[in-house]
Order: sequence, then structure tokens, then C-alpha cells
Amino acid sequence: MALKLDCVVLTPERVLYEGKVDFAVVQAYDGERGFLYNHVNFMSKLGYGMLRLYNEDRIDYYHIEGGLVECHNNKMVVLAENALKKEELSADELKKKLADLTAQEKPLDAKERFLRQIEIEKTKRRLKLALLEKK
Repeated sequence: MALKLDCVVLTPERVLYEGKVDFAVVQAYDGERGFLYNHVNFMSKLGYGMLRLYNEDRIDYYHIEGGLVECHNNKMVVLAENALKKEELSADELKKKLADLTAQEKPLDAKERFLRQIEIEKTKRRLKLALLEKK
């Protein structure tokens, strides 16, 4: 029997995943981090990007937007500010949203430009995951 890591992925609204995984990869604020059974105790802020949970012949994909990840005593907890399952993302809707965001007139206010750029980047990352072929 393979040694597995207990894993929980939650947001303030719901539990997205609870179970055991062979391997997990999260998008930390400073790059990707991988976790296996007997990983050293670890805690980090999460960035914006993909979470991959590997289980035998299946990979579950999630889009994570901020939060924390902790790995301690073979239990990994992902506390995400916002997270979506790959299945919840629609490539067509995201393409339309991206087109709308980039077609809008540039706001004069620096704060509005900054917030729009963040929204564009989040939409691009979600779209990348939505277009990813299932393995």
C-alpha cells in the first residue's frame, strides 16, 4: 500500500476536497511547492494559480486565489481565499470576460488600472486551467 498524504482544500464557503493524495502541488506566493508523504513541516502563503492533487491514475485540478497552505504530520491543509474546481470553469465565458476586460477604455485612475490588471491576470490563469486537457 502506498503511503499517502491526508489533504483538505477549503474556502470560507465550502470544502472542495477531503481525502488522501499521492502527491500535491500548490502555487505558493513565491512559486510552486510539491508535497509527498513525510514532507517536512511547512507553512506558506498561497499565490494565484493551479493546485494539482495526484491520486494513482487521476489528477484533480483547482484554481486557487490566495490563502495559506500547511503541511504537518502527513496532513496538508489548503485554506484558500477563493478556489474553483476545474469543472466549474467555462473556457467560453472566461474568453468573453477577458475580451471585455481588455476592450474597455483605460481608466484614468491608477487604482482602477491596477485593479483591472489584477482581474485580467486572474482571468488568464483561470482560462489556462479551463483549457487544460484532462489526463
